[in-house]
Amino acid sequence: KEGHLYCKSGRAFVYASEIDWGVGAMDAVVQFVRNALCTVKNFALLEGTFLYDAKVTAQYVTLPSPLDRTTPLEVLISITQFYALVTLSLAGYKMITSGGVRKLQMISLLVNVRSNPATASDDGKDKKEKDAGDERFRKVAARLVSESLLDESDASTKSCFVGTNVLAVGISFFWLFANSWHVTSTDWIGGLRGLIHALTIMELALVVFLVYMVKDAGDLVRAASKKKQFANEIVSSKNKMENVESITVEQYSWLVDGWSPFWKGGPSASVTPATGEKMITKEEEAVASKLATLSTNVSEEITDRLHQSAKMSLLEGYREYLYLLINFFAFYGYLACILVYYFNDESQQPDYIRAILFWLPNADADWTGNAVGDFAWTVEPLIVLGSPMLVKSMSSTSKEKEKKD
Repeated sequence: KEGHLYCKSGRAFVYASEIDWGVGAMDAVVQFVRNALCTVKNFALLEGTFLYDAKVTAQYVTLPSPLDRTTPLEVLISITQFYALVTLSLAGYKMITSGGVRKLQMISLLVNVRSNPATASDDGKDKKEKDAGDERFRKVAARLVSESLLDESDASTKSCFVGTNVLAVGISFFWLFANSWHVTSTDWIGGLRGLIHALTIMELALVVFLVYMVKDAGDLVRAASKKKQFANEIVSSKNKMENVESITVEQYSWLVDGWSPFWKGGPSASVTPATGEKMITKEEEAVASKLATLSTNVSEEITDRLHQSAKMSLLEGYREYLYLLINFFAFYGYLACILVYYFNDESQQPDYIRAILFWLPNADADWTGNAVGDFAWTVEPLIVLGSPMLVKSMSSTSKEKEKKD
């Protein structure tokens, strides 16, 4: 295991990047660089260059043994690993706090406000405003707001859970960073056993990400079918929403091209028991007004957009399945490295472990698994960075074709 490099990151950066696409794009670039460098190391590419000469590192920094064996290539890898340590740890913490606990507190406040509305003012202004609205649409709007709050509560709970796993992956990068500097060859931070424990934690977190990838991919594919069916129903109803009472939060969001009420934007100091009720009422009125318009006229532009969105959702679903396949290869590859450590005596390995390792000798299974994992996560960020441009290009091409038709 001496000098063996692990460059894991995987799906954690994709979930963390949901916070900010700019940061997520940078994470993807760094992941590509990190795993590409690890792949160079695995296959001993450019072996005759300064990248493999520890004496070059010694020219800039004096290190004790065994840290003095660190090569420039390992230094470069360690920089990208330290970046992952910081960014993923911070992203996981934000997902737990801002996107999870604090948002749940805000939603709880809003739900309580709706359950116990303040007494109407003496001038009867609020009552007059309510009487002026259409009761039918106000009831539907109130239901949509309530359902949206519940959906966001579930999303916040998921954010806490996923954020915990992202944080675990981020912290585990400390041992990978240390491994690049050969610190794990000592007993300072648990040695090789500490590294393996960190890798095991990352593998367990990846299991969570794999499960959510299956769910996310299925949801996108199903959404594509639902959007197409919904658009066809509107067209068959002569571009009207005849049964507004049955509309779902998902369908309303499709019609308005993305519904983003204030509670989806994260916790805010402006949301208090005093202001919450007014903000909720304002949102309900806006939804009711939009529903009143849609009940009589759903423009052809909206139905065309729904059909186009259905195609994009289908492509995104297939892309998610591709992510699942890539991450499964990475998971399986790195799992082999862990199993080799725990079952290091080949003569004592159970048959099922031998089968998992494809009956390879431990050294070959260890190298192959690590190489497969590094290569899989070299490919993934390229897809992450390239797919938005591909989707945009396909969307533009489809729109131009529709205009010609």
